[in-house]
Amino acid sequence: MPYMKMTCRAGRTREIARFYTYWLQPKGRKRSKRVNPTSERQKKINDRHLVKRLTRLLNANFNGECWYITFDYKKEERPGSVEELHRHEQKLLRDLRKVYKKAGAILKYVWTAEVGERGGAHIHMVVSPIDIRLLRNIWSYGWTTIKPMEKSGQYRRLAEYFIKYFQKTRKTNEQIQKKSYNPSKNLVRPVAKTKPMKGNTFSREIKVPSGWYLDKDSLREGITEDGYEFIYYTLIKESG
Repeated sequence: MPYMKMTCRAGRTREIARFYTYWLQPKGRKRSKRVNPTSERQKKINDRHLVKRLTRLLNANFNGECWYITFDYKKEERPGSVEELHRHEQKLLRDLRKVYKKAGAILKYVWTAEVGERGGAHIHMVVSPIDIRLLRNIWSYGWTTIKPMEKSGQYRRLAEYFIKYFQKTRKTNEQIQKKSYNPSKNLVRPVAKTKPMKGNTFSREIKVPSGWYLDKDSLREGITEDGYEFIYYTLIKESG
């Protein structure tokens, strides 16, 4: 019985996974009964999928010329309600669009809000290239911290941070942010391609083409709870 191979190209990265599905399993193996996960376990599964989707989105649209920005609030400027926070978010986006338009640049972004149990509020955002001096006075409620994004083009850890911010905010008030992250509409959405592989022998071989290297932190392999082999990893294209 063939197994499946998934590939997804996003920017400088290429995800590869080989696995069996519930419908395609090794010959002679009795199909196991599907078990619905508990709500808590399902939430963790959903969050892992969120990290994967966000990683692809960041990898496909941003690079080392882009910026990671955190907009912080002074204590006396913190929003007093969910509605006020949303107004601040929308004003920030309007102001960013004006700055980018005036500079003749294209604004691409992904942002998420973070609100802690003690009321501390932050807006975390990734934006496309621009002269950062133009963003100096765009936020009037506190501090602005701007960092260049890594040149590798692999932003899985940043995606993990964004989802953690969402999880933290969800515990505070689920109405603050119903979406885990908020992307601009002009982003490229990578599409994963899946196909069945020929043969009955599962392959764990990792082939790294010339000019690429393995992201060792991405490598996951083993046996599923149902007893089937899988392997997952990401390759990164070397900078020229």
